[in-house]
Amino acid sequence: LHQNHPPLDVELSEFRKVTENTRSALEDLDSKIVQAQGLLENLLSARQQAQSRLEETKLILHPMRSIPNELLVEIFGHCILKEYDDKAPDSLDPRAAPWLLTRVSRRWRELAVNFPQLW
Repeated sequence: LHQNHPPLDVELSEFRKVTENTRSALEDLDSKIVQAQGLLENLLSARQQAQSRLEETKLILHPMRSIPNELLVEIFGHCILKEYDDKAPDSLDPRAAPWLLTRVSRRWRELAVNFPQLW
């Protein structure tokens, strides 16, 4: 291999065997690579599904969901008092409480709308 002389007949036969074996090995490797890529795609898909389930369950288990309604309403009242310490409340401003509180979740909306002291 490291010279420019033509190979001998004995060497030609050996080189042909090596060439054929190497082609066969490459085909086998290509096949295994395709299988590995398919497995990787399946694993990545399964991981994404598991990640989605984890995120959903974390949302369900979030401590904010366990705060009693009475305490949330109390907190809402403090939002109004804190925001409007020195001026009259503007309940028509959609960027401020109480409107802002109604955009957090369905539960918060129901609580805020049904808490007349906010308005």
